[in-house]
Amino acid sequence: MYKTIAFDLDDTLLDTTGLLVTQASQRAFQFLIDNGLRLSLVECEAKRLEMIRRVSHRDVFQILAKDFGDDSTQKAAPIASDYFYQPELPATLPCLPGAIENLDYLKSKYTLYLVTAGSEPAQNQKVDSLKIRNYFKDIFVVNSSTKQRKLEAFKEILSRELHPADKLLCIGNSMSSEIADALTLGAGACFFDFGEDRGQADHVEKLKPHYHIRTHGELIKTCRL
Repeated sequence: MYKTIAFDLDDTLLDTTGLLVTQASQRAFQFLIDNGLRLSLVECEAKRLEMIRRVSHRDVFQILAKDFGDDSTQKAAPIASDYFYQPELPATLPCLPGAIENLDYLKSKYTLYLVTAGSEPAQNQKVDSLKIRNYFKDIFVVNSSTKQRKLEAFKEILSRELHPADKLLCIGNSMSSEIADALTLGAGACFFDFGEDRGQADHVEKLKPHYHIRTHGELIKTCRL
């Protein structure tokens, strides 16, 4: 059915929430606290978890700086965002269980792309720490700081591969990002129910992914690959 597959990175191939998000957010929040934020780290984390389903992390830092800080805190918010989106990464990171096995299998049958959102240096460093660059024909890093969508990357992939949208399968954990953009384009959409968007597939009206999986062990059979 499909000829090309576009994978998301964070919380799809890498357990970003479990391995990186808490450390990166605490570093960013501590910087805001040092610049006048009137919240503890525990309070910041509770508000982050409540807000992140509605707004980006960049917006979280800006909103908290405005509501619980002063002028110095608000000036510090962009730097806090940089701390979050460009975290200190180890030289080696593990892929999620089953991800490498799936990439090994799928590369022999399909053209693979990686379409990820974030800071380009940080996302490329994650790719290299995971040692997965050679699996992909190309890697697209969408600039999340300017609210760039993955839709344009998907269109570019179709332009390169010269096939219709329904021959492209997009796999990722964000209903509001790659799943929404894939459905808009008419591509296949596989929601990987993992990370901070976990449990959202049944609660987002009008967004009905073609496939819904919770582990890499389900991917090949569920999507009939």
